[in-house]
Amino acid sequence: MADQRHPQQPAQGSSPSEPERDARADQPGTTGDAGDAGDEARRDVFIAAARLLAYPDRALWMLLPAIEARLRELPASDALAQLVTVAQRLRATGAAELETHYVATFDFNEATSLYLTAHELGDSRRRGQALVELRTMLRASGFEEVTEELPDYLPLLLEFLAYAPADTSLDALERRLAAVCERISAKLDADNLYRAVFVALCGVLPAPEESNPERRFTQREQADTGEMPYPLQYE
Repeated sequence: MADQRHPQQPAQGSSPSEPERDARADQPGTTGDAGDAGDEARRDVFIAAARLLAYPDRALWMLLPAIEARLRELPASDALAQLVTVAQRLRATGAAELETHYVATFDFNEATSLYLTAHELGDSRRRGQALVELRTMLRASGFEEVTEELPDYLPLLLEFLAYAPADTSLDALERRLAAVCERISAKLDADNLYRAVFVALCGVLPAPEESNPERRFTQREQADTGEMPYPLQYE
């Protein structure tokens, strides 16, 4: 669910403890050498994308002007320009209409869901172990879960990329996210309100490990219901 804190603060389902947060600059866009500036620019994109992909309840809809204003304060880049456009379009959409659009985009379409391992493994029973591994990684880096979202929820993982301790190995996770962001971007209509978020993310994430899109999700499985009794009964 959306959070009413300032858009530069963690909100989406995990929160770094103070030592881990202090390992990176608290304010996006701070000055430094070229490498630091590049890291800060990516961090800005991850934070803003996490906000914009949150469920658009009225609290988030009311926060959109602050998110857009914050984006405009940051050093210009193609990715941030994409996110400004998204914020503008979301603001121009009524709150109720935006919620309907969000649900239709992410909740009713498997190919554009906001869960990393759902893309990678589908309904495989191996997804449970993959979720355990992600949760272990988050907690090992000092992140505390503050919502009931699964640990593969994309906004949560984007915030993790932004706030993880500087010595955390993130390359493998970033390449996994890149593959999923490319998949979602390809599946969304060009005029979808959220497509530019994934275009922006693809612009700052490293290339997926597998260069051939047709071979990236070969481990996906359909639901295994062969041993389930039918009809299903609920009490």
